[in-house]
Amino acid sequence: MKKVKELWMNNRVMFVLATIVLVCFLIIGVVVIKYFIGFNTSEYGDRLEDIQNIPLKDEDKLAIENKLKEQEIVKEVNVHTQGKIIYVRIVFENSSLEKAKEVAATSLEVINDEYKKHYDLHYTLVQESTDTVAGFTIMGAKNISNESTIIWNNNTAVSEGE
Repeated sequence: MKKVKELWMNNRVMFVLATIVLVCFLIIGVVVIKYFIGFNTSEYGDRLEDIQNIPLKDEDKLAIENKLKEQEIVKEVNVHTQGKIIYVRIVFENSSLEKAKEVAATSLEVINDEYKKHYDLHYTLVQESTDTVAGFTIMGAKNISNESTIIWNNNTAVSEGE
């Protein structure tokens, strides 16, 4: 006991510093495990947990498709979900780009407000070019925080001289 007391008296600064370093290494280890390795088993993390309670039902998908197919210029509609996004792909025939955007916006009337609060919407509008009609492919999106506006990408062709 006398040797331990003497060792403590001669090296107490070193013991305190070693204790502080040991505690710091433990804290660093916990932080590394928590943030870089984690304990979550889902590859997407926890951002999709509330979606499991509000899945997009088949009848709601059909309602969106039927609403869009009411228009004569709509050739094909495909609706599917992945994660927190509802993807709507619409193929048109003999349509202008502005008319196609208006038709896509009508689908917002059918989509339940509960879905609008939990899902982002992604639209892809496609029309093949023919001899009489110019084709286009344009994408638009509406996120959760936006009430009722679809934001369309700039689909302007760029010539080589610009």
